[in-house]
Amino acid sequence: MASRLNAIQKDAEATKEALSHQLLEFQSQAQENHNVIHAQLSELVDYIHRGSADKKGESGSRGLQQPSNVQVSASSERTPTFDQRVEMAQRHIVHTVLDADANRDLFARQDAAERDRERRRREARALKRRRRD
Repeated sequence: MASRLNAIQKDAEATKEALSHQLLEFQSQAQENHNVIHAQLSELVDYIHRGSADKKGESGSRGLQQPSNVQVSASSERTPTFDQRVEMAQRHIVHTVLDADANRDLFARQDAAERDRERRRREARALKRRRRD
């Protein structure tokens, strides 16, 4: 009974650890997305301000300039789309469940082996007692 309880506790701890890892990954991805959006918004604001400055004649004959979004587009290529992130999360969840199932099978085999060892010990003790008597 105690070994079963330990197995359940280990399974719960493994699940907790996996969920914590998923949460950290999600937070990291959210921060990266925030940074990309912030960079894009900054570029847009700069573009708008340059346009209004040109209209007032403050920036000479440059005219409206397109924002330099080479860096932003490169980082947005690395950033997966929402659908890709959903698919990645689903795959991660499936792998977590499969790992938990594999661990459950391992724990079941370990419990069975422990019960078998304990049974053999009891039988050996009983045999010793019979020999002494």
